[in-house]
Amino acid sequence: MHEIDEVDRRILRVMQLDGSLSVTEIADRVGLSQSPCSRRIARLVESGIILGKTVLLDRKKLGFNAIILVRIKLTSHGRKSFEEFQKAVLRIPEVQVVQLMLGEYDFNVRVVVRDMDHFHTLLRDQLVLLPGVQELQSSVLLDELKYTAQLPL
Repeated sequence: MHEIDEVDRRILRVMQLDGSLSVTEIADRVGLSQSPCSRRIARLVESGIILGKTVLLDRKKLGFNAIILVRIKLTSHGRKSFEEFQKAVLRIPEVQVVQLMLGEYDFNVRVVVRDMDHFHTLLRDQLVLLPGVQELQSSVLLDELKYTAQLPL
């Protein structure tokens, strides 16, 4: 793990809250001048702690009204099976999250869809056809009470 100090943590907290801030704005909020703040941010990027910046979109305003959690069990647990499955599932645009799991199912997949017809088509035409799929179990999220990518720094 890369060593970070309390100033780095303050920078990261500020950036997590608003990734659109300029270096000057970040520096002002953490009590640094612009140059040292810029160097610290560059070091955090180079070390891989900051992976990038993104924009959060309101999925409902864009017509994606449902989130489905799909648990997937594979027929085989060899490296080749996992790699083939992963390559294929990562190409599906509706897939937001793919998590390798221990337990009854091998993968947890979060998909976003416009409605249940959209999910039915996605399930029939793509998910059940993924390489090595033995079993799928789906759950519809009724509501998201918290959605964040922020870490508790």
